[in-house]
Amino acid sequence: MDRIDGRPASSQAAPLSTASAERLDRLFQLYSSRVLAYAATRAKRPADADDIAGLAWVKACVTINRLQGPDSAALPWLMCITYRAAATYYAPKRADEQPQDWTDATASFSLPVAPPADESADVLALSGLSAQQARCVKLAAQGLSHSAIAARIGRSHGAVYSHIHRGARKLRSSLALAG
Repeated sequence: MDRIDGRPASSQAAPLSTASAERLDRLFQLYSSRVLAYAATRAKRPADADDIAGLAWVKACVTINRLQGPDSAALPWLMCITYRAAATYYAPKRADEQPQDWTDATASFSLPVAPPADESADVLALSGLSAQQARCVKLAAQGLSHSAIAARIGRSHGAVYSHIHRGARKLRSSLALAG
């Protein structure tokens, strides 16, 4: 990985001093399980928690010289690093790493386009229905079941059935007259 925190690796940090390496080792012994547990809460998939925790420890290694205070107070600092590591882990990568569409052009085809309906006739046909009948007929045309329509509009199943069938009868008669 050549970049951490959005900066090139060459401008990151000097090699760890012995004291910094020992401090990082102590922090790892104290807080590794907590960092992993927090990474698991930030991960979209359970398998990503190890990677996020690892990235957090790499970032901690780079910035260990900025940590002031005792090791017993380092947990909030590590949690912040883990939070940012999760954001970095799921951030979009370079353009050449973006998802691509690999569908086969010959295997995929477009659906045939239905000819547009005469909207003026539809509006006139629907104007002959009551508001409840028009609403139920439109929802039924979208593929909803009578039970789903009843739940959506707050009416009984029988009322929905009645609205749909009376509305359909009115539509058939008005379209037969118009056609």
